[in-house]
Amino acid sequence: MALFPVYGRFVGDFVPHLVPADTEDDMNQLAEKVAVHSVGRRVPNNPNAKGYEVLYQNKVIDPSTKLHELGLRPLEWLDVRWRE
Repeated sequence: MALFPVYGRFVGDFVPHLVPADTEDDMNQLAEKVAVHSVGRRVPNNPNAKGYEVLYQNKVIDPSTKLHELGLRPLEWLDVRWRE
């Protein structure tokens, strides 16, 4: 367990956020940490969505993947969007 900073952007929001994540966070946990800054603020809630998904280099990452398994460097960019 180690604190790990990433930039996260919720698709549809124009504001990226510096998010303190944990290397043991899975993609669901990471998505929630990013989404909390956008959903209900600049991005309307989507009651039909089935949660969130994380994209890295335009590829959807398996939700069970841990952050440390991605091999990111600190401050790399991740996108989060609704899972339909």
